[in-house]
This record gives sequence, structure tokens and C-alpha cells, in this order.
Amino acid sequence: MRRGTLVPGLLLALTACSVTVTVPLPPQEVKVPVASDTMGLIVYPADPPPFPSPGSVLKNVVVRGTLEANQKLVLTLDLYARTTDPKNDGNCLALRDFATTYAYACPPGPEDGPIGRATFNGTTSASLQLQGEKLTQGLQQGRIWLGVMVQGLPAGQVAFIFKNLVATVTLGL
Repeated sequence: MRRGTLVPGLLLALTACSVTVTVPLPPQEVKVPVASDTMGLIVYPADPPPFPSPGSVLKNVVVRGTLEANQKLVLTLDLYARTTDPKNDGNCLALRDFATTYAYACPPGPEDGPIGRATFNGTTSASLQLQGEKLTQGLQQGRIWLGVMVQGLPAGQVAFIFKNLVATVTLGL
């Protein structure tokens, strides 16, 4: 009989050791070069801003916000995260505007993790709800690259900005 009350009591104690906090994240801009799609590559910004890590052990992370485009679109994007700098990945291609590298195009690999999708329906913005292992790891480290893979872009460069990002983070054991 004691065993039956011990397990629920232990679970309650472990739950009490968790706390949920919100962490605002800086915006990130990803410019996709002149092409109709990313040709199976994930495009990441060259230098996303760092942010303070919430510390502790992250148990669960959900990031909400908005993805804005510099023009009206009708398409769905696959979104990815990575925690290592694509500049140091020999499989990634630097995208340059004259002498400045503005993004990297990387084939999907073990450094990349899917975190969600964004759907544009003739609009310039899409709401986001993102989750995934690489997203959690990036929040723990205080730096994350958010990327897009897309097909069916209009002609010309398209800029996407991840904005108003707020991570709801459960910290605990």
C-alpha cells in the first residue's frame, strides 16, 4: 500500500522542481537569393545575434512569434535550427553580396533539425510555433541559427525575418 502513494508523491515532488519562464529572443533575418527555390538546401543567416541562456536544464521549449517576408507570398516553408556555425561546415555554401557573406546554404545533415513550418496565404507574415531538439540545444547555448527551406519563391531575392520570438521554457530536473 505504501508503494502506491510513494510513486505519485515522487512525481509531484519532481514536478515541483520545474519552473516555466519566458525568454525573448532577438530577431533573425534570412535572405534567400534570386532563385525559385533553395534546391533542397537550408538557408541560414550568416551571423545571428546571441542571447542570454536561461541556464539550468531545459525540459521543454516552445517558441512562438512571426515570420515576415518582404513581399506577399503563397507558399509553405520548412523551418530548421542548428547550433553550430555554418561558416565552419565544409558542406555549407557562403552566399555573398559582393564582399559580404549574408547567409549560408547547407544540405540537411546531423547539425540541422526540423522545428516547424510557416504558411503564407497571400500575406507577408505567418505565425510561428516552433519546437525541436536543435531549438532546445540552441536556447541552452544562447545562440541558434534559424533557417528556411522553400520551393516556389517569386523571382528576386526574398528576405524573411523571424520576429517577436518568445520562448516558453520549462526548466528543471
